[in-house]
Amino acid sequence: MFDYEYWGNEILPAKTNMMLEEFMLRRSSLYPVACARFFSVSRDAVVLGYAQDTDALKKRDASFDVVRRLTGGSHVQLGQNILAYSFSVPRDGSFKNYEGMRAYYAQHVADAFEDLGIENITVDNKASTINVDGRVVASHAVIWGVESALLHGLIIVSPYDMEKLSGRVFLGQRKIGGKCYTEQAAIKNMPALSKFLDERRRKIANDLIANAILARVTKGKHRKMRFDKKTLEGCQTIENKHASERWVAERRPPFEEDQIEEIPGEQLDGRLKKNMGYCMYLQVKDKHFKKMSEPKE
Repeated sequence: MFDYEYWGNEILPAKTNMMLEEFMLRRSSLYPVACARFFSVSRDAVVLGYAQDTDALKKRDASFDVVRRLTGGSHVQLGQNILAYSFSVPRDGSFKNYEGMRAYYAQHVADAFEDLGIENITVDNKASTINVDGRVVASHAVIWGVESALLHGLIIVSPYDMEKLSGRVFLGQRKIGGKCYTEQAAIKNMPALSKFLDERRRKIANDLIANAILARVTKGKHRKMRFDKKTLEGCQTIENKHASERWVAERRPPFEEDQIEEIPGEQLDGRLKKNMGYCMYLQVKDKHFKKMSEPKE
């Protein structure tokens, strides 16, 4: 569908990764080109959704960063256990709407998992998740710009440290059929992809997964790019924004209508949303969440 620029698979601070996603969105509108990138973070970070309040945080300390992303949804923690992926494209008519873009890349990611020998994979486009054995292993969100669009996703490569996670953010619960089902239990049950790889491949899991997805998405039609002074020229404004506490705490400045089209439920401006659940389960239906949260057999 596109010829891609491939911007690598790097470990960088969370705020730098958020800035580079906005760089990709802008680049796809200016030239226009499609961009692909994978990343992890050098230190744990709680990532807030674009329109989310900071009430999701239990605390803030030097053990983790707090950043805000471009895409909607709610809070999620990035760490060394997570591989993130980003794809930006020009709005050239290749995708009629954001649902089409979301479904297109979700299927390619799922197919890449199968290429790695992982079985029982399903794609839930209503919940924006990719599941293994009925449990979330990856999720994604889209920002639908006027001239370009970006899909951002996360893959669970190895299990979360639940003590750290639950001490940093609030995890929700649902009452279903008179019983209580928790996000904490669902996260504990996540089928981390590294568990499906042999010991040799587990050591290079991030590279294996990224390369498998890249092969599916670009079919070898990509040009390797690197971030340097020339390619990042003119990015000082967005770099300053993502480093700003005003952006993280208040979402200021917000996007404007001539930049981004609103997705239902995601206002560009207005009051920030409170009392939101963990991002990977935000749109999962109760009947599915119940099974994800139940003890493993």
